[in-house]
Amino acid sequence: MMIYNHIIDVKMLEKDNKLIRAAMLKIRYADLIFKAQQQISGISIGKKEMKKKVKLWEAQLLEEKAKSHREKVREEARIATANIKKTVEFGDSIQVEKDFLALIGATNH
Repeated sequence: MMIYNHIIDVKMLEKDNKLIRAAMLKIRYADLIFKAQQQISGISIGKKEMKKKVKLWEAQLLEEKAKSHREKVREEARIATANIKKTVEFGDSIQVEKDFLALIGATNH
């Protein structure tokens, strides 16, 4: 079961990395993308519109990075919680008291 969860987590991280990479490429090649869109559609896109879309893509990139980081931290916390070993039993205090009373020779009431 743990291996299956790990495979799902890896696929999810790969998907997040692809989204981040796509956003980075959009920002990097924004001028080229807009020029190609202008040639295809014949519609002229102004510099303001282009800057607006680049800012939108930058915001999406930051959002994807933050989301990826949150999911990574959440997954690490989940793994750490799953790996915590049980160190104390709830009945330990009663057993300790019985052992102590037996050692000192007292009777149990």
